[in-house]
This record gives sequence, structure tokens and C-alpha cells, in this order.
Amino acid sequence: MMRLAILVAVAAIAVLGERAADAAGRPVTVVDDPQVLAKLDADGFGFAGIFGISGKDDLKTLYDAAPAYHAIVDTVAADVAALRADLKAGGRPLYEVTDGNVGRIIDMRWLKTDAARFRLVGVVNRLDRRDFAKLGGEAGCGEVRFIYRLAYSFRKNGKVLASRLPFNFSAIYRAAPDADGGCTGVAGRWTQIDEAADAGWLSGGPLDKASLSFKQLELNAQVVRFPSGQETEFGGQAAYLMGIFGIDGTTISQKPLENTPDTIRLAQDARLKARLTDYVRANVGAIDLGVYEIPDEFLAKKVISWSTFGSARQANHPFTPLFEPEAFAGVTYSKLTLARTAEALIERLDNGACQGCHQAGSTAGFHFIGLDDSTTSPLNRIEVGISPHLHAEIPRREAWLQATAEGREANGFRPLSFAPPAAWKDTAEIAYAPAETTMPCLVPEDAARFGNSWQCGAGTVCTPIATATGVKTKLAQCLLPKESRNIFSGHPCLTGTIASDTGQPFNDRYKVTGQFAAFAPAISRTAYTCRPPKIGVPGGFAYRGCDAKDLAFSAFKAGKPMPSEICGLVGGKKFDICVATNNFDQCLGGAVNRGNRPACSADRFCREDYMCQSLPSDTPGAGRVKGIGFCSPTYFLFQMRIDNHATPWTNTARASMSAGFGATEE
Repeated sequence: MMRLAILVAVAAIAVLGERAADAAGRPVTVVDDPQVLAKLDADGFGFAGIFGISGKDDLKTLYDAAPAYHAIVDTVAADVAALRADLKAGGRPLYEVTDGNVGRIIDMRWLKTDAARFRLVGVVNRLDRRDFAKLGGEAGCGEVRFIYRLAYSFRKNGKVLASRLPFNFSAIYRAAPDADGGCTGVAGRWTQIDEAADAGWLSGGPLDKASLSFKQLELNAQVVRFPSGQETEFGGQAAYLMGIFGIDGTTISQKPLENTPDTIRLAQDARLKARLTDYVRANVGAIDLGVYEIPDEFLAKKVISWSTFGSARQANHPFTPLFEPEAFAGVTYSKLTLARTAEALIERLDNGACQGCHQAGSTAGFHFIGLDDSTTSPLNRIEVGISPHLHAEIPRREAWLQATAEGREANGFRPLSFAPPAAWKDTAEIAYAPAETTMPCLVPEDAARFGNSWQCGAGTVCTPIATATGVKTKLAQCLLPKESRNIFSGHPCLTGTIASDTGQPFNDRYKVTGQFAAFAPAISRTAYTCRPPKIGVPGGFAYRGCDAKDLAFSAFKAGKPMPSEICGLVGGKKFDICVATNNFDQCLGGAVNRGNRPACSADRFCREDYMCQSLPSDTPGAGRVKGIGFCSPTYFLFQMRIDNHATPWTNTARASMSAGFGATEE
């Protein structure tokens, strides 16, 4: 039976991946089954069709035959070149191909090669975006989003090499209203009636092309990565380019990013900034609700978001450097749902910007990554293809859909992107579930500035592991108390501070200031040591080696709570050296060992800068832990990094090891 990511709201916890037979009567919010998506991709919902191209859909064909796609690629290439020039001027040169600990930049040939295509990895029901459509006077019923991810497959030296890259386009379509102008019928069509929620059911119902009209194409793409051997305390860095393209036949336009300020222009234009201040003061209620639309004159048309510690970075808080709290003195906060102070209002604005949302509650800068198809190496596969934010969002979206389908007024409130799941009781009330271990929280002094907040659960304490200069609201994690006996592999063990470089975020500096857990002096199978960020583990990483019981997954028992750690896969010095060969398959096959990692699943997520990786099916005893993965540093997965992939072309330029610090050591 086909896998369909849907909501099951039980005790305010969303469970993805329910079998379709169990989902009857529930609204479909996310489609992520690779087989269903492959069928949709082949039957008229492919990326090339956006540009009017049928038949071959490789990116060389698309670049040569579709002027609009050609123009988008050239625009992205110009943006990447401009970023490269900025980084070089700031002392950070970048290379497409390197075996050194130096900056890496995306090779734009990936967007023009016949070895690659944009594969459909998800369909997302966003009928709840009707609330935003109303702001612009649109009569539609929200949106449907088709998410495409860059994927390649080619034969080299007699072997097929295939992977994906962290480069996404989302095609946004407007959903037409019912004949009477309402949305009751449209919302109802997304409710699964029987067990066959397959491509035929989707294309003949909620995805009927006659009811969808193209709106825009949104880009979120990793374009720069600095390795942990260069960023020895950050544990690595990455930059993500975000933009929106309108398509009109063969021409394109760059559209303003929703609620995302052009910080440079606003900082230089006092009158423009004053008008934005007036807009915020006049629309406090809508901003607090989370349904607002800042006028285009204030908005950016492209931004760069930054990780690691993306939730803390000043560059991902674009309103904070623009406004001091005094700018919103005199605003009445007592009647608002979320913001109780000016600082909270500014954080609400920050979180509503593209870079703020995609670096808080996200996974590697994305909210939707998509599951792997059969071409992906078993050692390069993800177990969970969505972010903690999307996981928490699904109960809200289901409640919205149910209310709309029943002709009731839906609750329009949007939580912060790093909030946990909640029970949506009616149009005026929600109840957050406690945040799980390592999930985001607000330190008490900041939480007091917000109404209707949440608490850390499971005996954890809200603990910041990274604070940045210039950022007023501290996003922390729900962690075990200091020296807790319940420590587990993967739990953070270091705290630090970020010195923000306002003009050059790539030169932000992270400094470790203390260790609060995992004090064993050396790696053992009984005690936890704190692994350093230089091996690619931001925030440090409590670690205990696997013993015989761990290797056999003995702690995992049917009907019992899932243990905190699992004997997964680890890299090391051999892995770091191997990646310079541009042959990830060889590296994964020959330089990966077993080691304890945090256990994760569709309803237990990894902390910031980590993601849930799948255990290879041939791992001894893997059947015992089916559906459970392990948390890896994000860039341990080749599909989440732009660099050191095998390529279908001959590389001619390479920065050598002497350009950096040398390989890191496990």
C-alpha cells in the first residue's frame, strides 16, 4: 500500500506516513510517496511542463529549448557570481572542485547537464494560504505546491552514480474556488475517501489541472559550503539562495520575497524605513496573527540565509538590525495573541521573513526535502523528508481544512516556525504540546515576552548553545540538565557565542565558551565524551561507542518507548580524505563505521544542524528497527551538500589540500 504523508492528530502529535487505509476521512496535507510522485511526474506534473516542454526533461534539453528556464539559470548564475565576488573580497575564496579545507561553491553545470533533472519530490496542500490571497483581493482558495529537487544519474567507469543535491524549486499554483465562489468543495476534495490515495485519485480530484493556475516558481538552494576543517568551531557553514520567479511565456521576472525586507536599501533610506515603521504600527494585529503582506516597496528580491546555528545568526533576523524596540513604543500589546513586547513583535517579523522561517525549525535550510527513490545509495538516504516545522504545521493545516470543508471559520493564527505541534481546539484557542528533547524553545526571559508559549518536556531545560551579538531573542534547545545520567549520543555538549559580522555574515565567528556534558576523557563503550565541532558536529556531540548490545539493537523492543540512541553510521578521517576524490559511492562504501547516534523517526526529530538518516537495509538486525533512523550532521549526507559529488564531466581546476588546514580527525 502506498505511503502518503498525512496528519494523524493524537495528543497533539502529528504522525506522518500513515497507510492510506488508515487515513480515510482525513485531509491530505502532504504527498511524499516516491512511487506516487514518480507517476505524477511522468503524467503531466513534471518540472519541464512548467516551461511547455514535453518529452525529454533533462536539464540540457530544458536549458537549450526553454527560454524561460535558460533565463532563470542565467539569473541564478549571476547571483552566485555576485556572492562569490563578495566572499572573495571578504577573504573567503570559493572553488567548484577542491580537496582542501576551503570554501566550495555550486558548479552551475549541474543546471545545464543531460545527467540531471528536477524530480518531483512532494506535493503540498496549502489551501490555508487563502488567508493571504484575501489580502490581495484574490478570489481563489489558496495554493498547491509542487516541490522539485535537483537529481542526477549517469554511468561512469561502468557504474551508475546517482544522488540528489540541496537545490529546490517549488512551483506554486492557485486553486480555483467552487462555482459559488466558496472553498468548501475545494477543501473537501482533499479528504481521502478510500484507501486508494494514488496518483489517479490525486490527478482526478485535488490536482485536477482545470482547477489550478500557475502563480510563480520559488527557489531555495544551497550555493556555498565551508567544511568543518575550515570552520573548526562552527562545525561548517552553508549559504542558501532564495528567490521567486514569475514566468510569462518565454520571459521571466524576479518577484519580491514575501514579508522579507531589503535591509540594505532600508538602512540607506530613512524615509523608506519610516514608512515601513508606519506600516508595522498600523498592522500590528495582522502581524501578530501571522497573516500579513508587507508592501512590495520594502521587500527584497533575493536573500541569502546562513547556517550552521541558523536560528541564532543575525543575518537570518533581518528586522532586528533595522528596528530598535523603541520604534514600536506605544503599541498596545495586551490584546495580541503572540507578542507582548516590541522585542517579540520584531522576532515575529524576523520569523516571517524567508530566511528567518527557513533557518528556524528547519532541516538544513529546508522544510521539505522529500524521500529518496530506489536510485539513491543505501548509505546516502534520509529517513524523514520534512522539517520539525512542517511536522508541527500539519495539525494546524488539517484543522484549517476541516473547518473550511465544514463551512466553519478556520483559525487563522500562524505559530512561530520553531513552535512544537499543537492541538487546534477552535477558532480562538490552541494548546501546544511540550517541546521534545533537543527541540527549540525560548529562554525564560524571552518566553515572557510572548503570549501562549510552550514548555520543555521530558525533564529537559531550555538551554542556549549559541547566542549571537545583535540578536535580541535567544532561540535555545530543550536539553537534559547538566551532568544528567540520561545523557545519550548526539546530545549537545558545548555552548558558545557568535560574533556577528553585519556586512559579511560568512565572516561570523563562533567561539566555544564552555562544556556542560559528556566529560569522559576518551571514547569508550560505557562513558560519554564530547566530540569537537572540527569533525563536523556543531555544538559538540556526546558520544559513546557501540557495544555488542547496541550493534544488535537489543534496546529496541516492540511496544516499548524508542530509546534515545541507536548504533548508526559514523565517518572519520578516512571519510574526510575520501570525499576529495569526488566519488561519494566509494567513500561511503569503504570509509564508514558503526557508532552511536540519536535515534529519530517520523515523529522524533533531530536537533538543529542534524537530520534523520536511514540505516541501510542490509545492516544486521535492521528489521528490528524499521522506520527508525539516526541523526547525522547534515553534511555527512552527500545529498545535502553541493560539493564533492561524482560528476559527468571532466574536472579541470582543483584547489589542493595545501589551500586549507588538512583533513580533520575523528
